[in-house]
Amino acid sequence: MDGCIRPYVAKKDRTSVHRIWKECGWPVDEEAAVDTLLRSGFSMVFELKGAAESFVTSVPARLHYAGTQLDHAAIAAVATGRVARNLGTASGTVAAILSEEAARGCSTAGLGVFEQGFYDRLGFGTGTYEHWIAFDPAWLIDLPVSKAPQRFDVKDFRGIHKARLARRKTHGAIDILAPELLKVDMMTRKNTFGLGYKKGNEITHCVVMHCSEIAHGPYSVVCLAYRTLQQFRELLGIIRGLSDQVRQVRLREPGEIQMQDFLKKPFQLQAISSKGSFESLIKAVAYWQIRILDLKKCISVMKCIDRLEFNLIVEDPVTGFLPAKSVWKGCGGEYTVNLGSGSSVRKGLAPGLDTLNAAIGDFSRYWLGVQAAEVLNVTGRFDGPQRLLRKLDSIRSLPAPAPDWDY
Repeated sequence: MDGCIRPYVAKKDRTSVHRIWKECGWPVDEEAAVDTLLRSGFSMVFELKGAAESFVTSVPARLHYAGTQLDHAAIAAVATGRVARNLGTASGTVAAILSEEAARGCSTAGLGVFEQGFYDRLGFGTGTYEHWIAFDPAWLIDLPVSKAPQRFDVKDFRGIHKARLARRKTHGAIDILAPELLKVDMMTRKNTFGLGYKKGNEITHCVVMHCSEIAHGPYSVVCLAYRTLQQFRELLGIIRGLSDQVRQVRLREPGEIQMQDFLKKPFQLQAISSKGSFESLIKAVAYWQIRILDLKKCISVMKCIDRLEFNLIVEDPVTGFLPAKSVWKGCGGEYTVNLGSGSSVRKGLAPGLDTLNAAIGDFSRYWLGVQAAEVLNVTGRFDGPQRLLRKLDSIRSLPAPAPDWDY
């Protein structure tokens, strides 16, 4: 197909990107929010007949892997105008930006999906389920607030962003490094506000929420930023304080928390609210995906409880979408892997070793701790002798990854 993929140029592409955004039906109250998003990272467009028809934006981020920080490319926007749908323009543009980010030193990349399977063609693998909780805040356990919280709004986005970066983290946590992305969130969501606490001029912990209906809700939590579990309780106390008027709050369950522990009679609440306007429920959705960009770096941070050496043959479908001039060619190839307290990988196969044949998306899921090797053998492209699969599972000890930052 005629057309070209190139970096975004504001003077030439701004109007076209605004049109694409609107044609996708994405909520935006002012075009300044789109411009802020584009300035927050690196963007590329697919130009067709002189105008941008697809654009992709990646923002700088970090992935926390078992105590180690890796440079991460957070794909914050993928959008295509109406005339270029189903022509492969989005896939080609995502592949091009992955190549650029790999060349910049990113070890991994991630994105949110509109449907399972679409980004598998670019080597992405599905992440863990995220639990979304909807509840009446009046049913939270007694969580007294020792002092009145302070108000925050969009002008405080930098302080809120710093609080998020300093938050309590678990394995798989993502840090978005560009504070402007939070500003975009607060600009584009209706009735957004923050409540929390400061020490001096620094925000220590806060909750940011938005709502379409101010009186009774639902109120949806954009983010919870806290450094200690006691601070988490204090934020729940703030949410409980809204219960004289608000009938429903929705939030993503933090990775190490079970929200049922903080609700009085949660099953009774579900029963009496069933099919009502403010139904209490827990919904599980796996809507984010991840892929390895730098296999050597990612394997080097693995710390396993026993040693294992094996051959690895990686299939990476992104190669078919990459520009011909791309320096990065994906992760496909033949390798010898050594796992242990210090892990490594080298090119080429070693004689006499068991061999694992894996798609890069499925290997990324194993590496991050999303799924077990034996399960991936059934659900994906992760083929090897059963003794190798069992060993891969027995030597890895990782909690379920929890990004705790949508983008």
